[in-house]
Amino acid sequence: MYKTAFLITGFLICVSQFGFTQPGRTADAEERIEAIRVAYITDRLRLTPEESQQFWPVFNQFEDDQKKLRNSFKNKKDIPNMSDAEAEEFVKMHLDLEQKELDLKRTYFEKLKKILPPRKLAMLGMAERQFKAKLLEHLRERRAGRRFGE
Repeated sequence: MYKTAFLITGFLICVSQFGFTQPGRTADAEERIEAIRVAYITDRLRLTPEESQQFWPVFNQFEDDQKKLRNSFKNKKDIPNMSDAEAEEFVKMHLDLEQKELDLKRTYFEKLKKILPPRKLAMLGMAERQFKAKLLEHLRERRAGRRFGE
């Protein structure tokens, strides 16, 4: 409990001091947020040092593979102005992407299951969503404060 509160406090301090809007600090802020994310998820899943050492390289590779897959599907067309044939092809390509993402998730679930118990893997999605929610909440509060004070 205290460890989580400490991580959240550290997160808020880092985001406050190294916000996204400072020129030249975006990469630094992203690195700090990623480090806090790793610490947050590690804490929420209660990863042992051994589990963490094995888990993060595999999970990072999964995220890289997922990004590559999503980047391969760039919608460069104006959907409302597509012909029916183009729209049908677009939907098929999108469904293929979703299937490939699902296949990728299944593949990495099998890899990660050798490192972590299924219960911890089941908690992973929840921990990621909680972190994103805390990040968005903080950013909204910060932006609201700037608008009010300016």
